[in-house]
Amino acid sequence: MLSYLLKRLFWMVPLLVGISLISFLIMHLAPGDITTSEAGFDPKSSEESRQKLREMYNLDKPVIVQYGLWLQRMVKLDFGNSFASHQRPVFWDSKDKEGNITPGMIKEALPITLLINVLSLGLIILIALPLGVISALTQNRLPDRSITLFVFLGFAIPGFWLALLMMYWTGVMHDWLPISGLHSQGAEKLAWWQYAWDSLQHLALPVFISALSGLAGISLFVRNGMLDVLHQDYITTARSKGLPENSVVYKHALRNALLPLITILGLSIPGLIGGSVIAESIFAIPGMGKLFYDAVLMRDFPTIMGILTIGSALTLIGNLLADLAYAWLTHVYAGE
Repeated sequence: MLSYLLKRLFWMVPLLVGISLISFLIMHLAPGDITTSEAGFDPKSSEESRQKLREMYNLDKPVIVQYGLWLQRMVKLDFGNSFASHQRPVFWDSKDKEGNITPGMIKEALPITLLINVLSLGLIILIALPLGVISALTQNRLPDRSITLFVFLGFAIPGFWLALLMMYWTGVMHDWLPISGLHSQGAEKLAWWQYAWDSLQHLALPVFISALSGLAGISLFVRNGMLDVLHQDYITTARSKGLPENSVVYKHALRNALLPLITILGLSIPGLIGGSVIAESIFAIPGMGKLFYDAVLMRDFPTIMGILTIGSALTLIGNLLADLAYAWLTHVYAGE
């Protein structure tokens, strides 16, 4: 197992470099750059001033040279500074000569997105597992058809439309929940439990919107996995031995049906960073999704590459963790 782990970790390095190279090349195929965006805000800007900007950002060099310069910094986990006017560091905090600290953009936005998506992932697992099991056990009956209808509605409803609808219904019509930001104005002066309650109210709608599509997919996946397992010979054998139905379903069928789910959850790790673009943009939450969206609009290459690199690394780590967990659980179950 140790040699397998070391081999996988070794091959993750060239894979990450290859993914970053392809992402860098594709990103530069898009028309325009930061000078084009800035020219849109200042129509009087001359070609000479734009050329100076390109030289300052090394955009006048060949793409492969630009990638080499970026890779030298990336090895040190330094993604440079944003092309935006504030020139903030992409990842690490920076300190000027006077000792003032400028927080890194990703370092500031990442905890917010992780909080939203970890909560939504927990909500998905908490609701999707029983829904999938109930749907499988009541195949082609009313509960199964009702849950299947809910699943397809979850797939079909556009997230941005539902977010706007929920904002209007819960925030405008009834004033039940706040509809933007993470905290109310002056929330820092509240007691800790009032501050936590205020944060929970602000997170309710973004977490719900982020969880809806995943909830539909995971519940359908669990249902199909359970149906496949329930028709296996060893389930028939367990029932013929007179084992209680709960033991057959939850001890023998469910745990084997959930093994493939480990892979799905492993692949969902990168979604913890970039999977909330819609929710963060609509609810004005300063997380990674909104940061990535704004960076794409501005052609902010360092920020885009920083987010893409972190997402790629998390994808590889998620695959590795899923494989290790799958092998471990298979070994545990085989030993029983």
